[in-house]
Amino acid sequence: MNQQSRLANRQAWAERLERFKLADQTVAQFCADEGISVPSFYQWRRKLNPTPQARQKTAAKFLPIQLPTLPACEPEAVLSVELPGGVSVSLEVQNTTAKSP
Repeated sequence: MNQQSRLANRQAWAERLERFKLADQTVAQFCADEGISVPSFYQWRRKLNPTPQARQKTAAKFLPIQLPTLPACEPEAVLSVELPGGVSVSLEVQNTTAKSP
């Protein structure tokens, strides 16, 4: 498919999606009347009208948190998670209960 026919196909789908907005039909009814498949309808709608989340192709962000300072002691448990890209997350659980003699 050459560039010109791709543009024509894209324009045809844009017009078709506009007609759907004005039609008082379900997607299935509209697709049957247009002679197109329901999956194609959703694929083109996603391609031509991306959601705000799809437009914001940003990486996940970690926010810093501040924990109260505890007396120095050895951690009772350590949980480490290795994430793709070499990111490592470690959590240490401290025993804060006073031990009786």
